[in-house]
Amino acid sequence: MKQSFHSHFDRDLTKAGSAILGEAVRRGLLSQHKAMIHDQQWAQFSVYAWESHEVDILELVNKKLLRKYGEELYIQAYQGNLPLQSVSVLLETVYAVMGFATDGRWKGAAANVGSCLGFPSHARITVPRSLDRTQFEVAMVDIQALYSEQLAILISLVRYLGMSLLEAFFFDAEDAHRDAKEENIFYVFSKDKHEHRIVNISAPEQIVILEKAAAFQKLQGSSHATPAGWRTWKLKNLPAAQELLLSHGLNIDDCRAAYACELYRRLSGHHAPILRGKAPNDEDLEARKHVAYELGNMRIWETDAYVGARADLRKEAAGTSR
Repeated sequence: MKQSFHSHFDRDLTKAGSAILGEAVRRGLLSQHKAMIHDQQWAQFSVYAWESHEVDILELVNKKLLRKYGEELYIQAYQGNLPLQSVSVLLETVYAVMGFATDGRWKGAAANVGSCLGFPSHARITVPRSLDRTQFEVAMVDIQALYSEQLAILISLVRYLGMSLLEAFFFDAEDAHRDAKEENIFYVFSKDKHEHRIVNISAPEQIVILEKAAAFQKLQGSSHATPAGWRTWKLKNLPAAQELLLSHGLNIDDCRAAYACELYRRLSGHHAPILRGKAPNDEDLEARKHVAYELGNMRIWETDAYVGARADLRKEAAGTSR
């Protein structure tokens, strides 16, 4: 009598995978050679599952764990430690074993993991125009004159502190200005205040914009930003702001990209790749990690959209597309 795949769910993860693959071979669902390759790659996944998440039985393997595994693999690929093709192969092994274990109910493909994680990220191909501070400040003068001082300040927070427009709207500039003066750091909180990141003051203009934003907030009184207020403000003000920025050749993402490029240079000592900078591999990766954190705990490959793609990854992508 053939053994059920389901009988392995409470077994040791590595042994369960081997047994499931062996049963698939006996049923003619998988070749011996393919099973041997899957077995080796499943063992690698099992080590990751235990060491990173303390998952040691098949019953605890789920799609969230697979995404975490995929993220780790894509980080290794992005850093040049693993060929991109190997990521898909390793993920397909998990899908194969779990597919057999659930009689086909575990659906999906390796490519889905990359899509969920935004890999590969769109790489910036144009130099941020907001790097020209004179051009940017002229745009802010127009926005303040034609719309509001608040709008100009929010966009300036995006440009000089690297936060998103949403974060700028909920930003407590008074507290941030006090922290910056006392500790040379400030905190950027999520809108629900449950998460935050710490940003180091790295340029004099950051203190200037914090002081300006704090003075404006103090003048406006103690009312706190709300999600409803954000939705109303966004609907009423954002389209006009975007149109005026575009008339100056700018946009919100361009402002964040300019900040990211300046931060990259301060961290690495080299221009960003989009500016034809050629930082050594380790320095490039270290700078990108910090840029990803300051822009909002992004995944490291998402920095491509702000500072340009890594040269090694461009070469590999070109090689695989031929």
